[in-house]
Amino acid sequence: MRKTDLSVVDLSSLEEPVEGAAFLVEERRPRESIVLCEKYLAEGANLMIISRDPPQRLLEGIPIIPRKAIWITNLPGKEHLDPTAVGLLMGEIKKFVEESGKRAVILIDGLEFLISVNTYDRMLQFVSQVRDIAVTSGSILIIPFDMRTLSEREQALLERNLQVVQTPPSHDGDQVIQISSGEGIGT
Repeated sequence: MRKTDLSVVDLSSLEEPVEGAAFLVEERRPRESIVLCEKYLAEGANLMIISRDPPQRLLEGIPIIPRKAIWITNLPGKEHLDPTAVGLLMGEIKKFVEESGKRAVILIDGLEFLISVNTYDRMLQFVSQVRDIAVTSGSILIIPFDMRTLSEREQALLERNLQVVQTPPSHDGDQVIQISSGEGIGT
């Protein structure tokens, strides 16, 4: 893997995944985020999925097998985690990254939900901490997010330390993602 500062990436031509980066993928459902995960898995990465939906439902019909999957829910069960247990979630992420080394990819789907049951400031701090873990360990953080759920100020704060990925359709129907780099990413 290599570090890079890309402005436009065609997913089908992404041959060498970046390392030590945190992506905020602007999308309603995690389609492009899962495509990014597939690219990293093809390079031998270990995947952790944290999702508001049951992970098996999120990945239905997609040939991805995460090494670790956590469902954010109030329902008790194995691999379930209460949405207000942010400290426990952070512990699970740290443990996964330590066990995986530079081959860790963390997909956090459902940040909008976590913000709704916790305070925005608490979740912003959580995202910053997970970003720091990813960047310093050479791991990858991918957060699909529907920006319509935040005010402009909240969007700006969230985007500050993440590489924002926008997914406009290209002219020929293939998806092209555009990444605007944040300060300090990959350093």
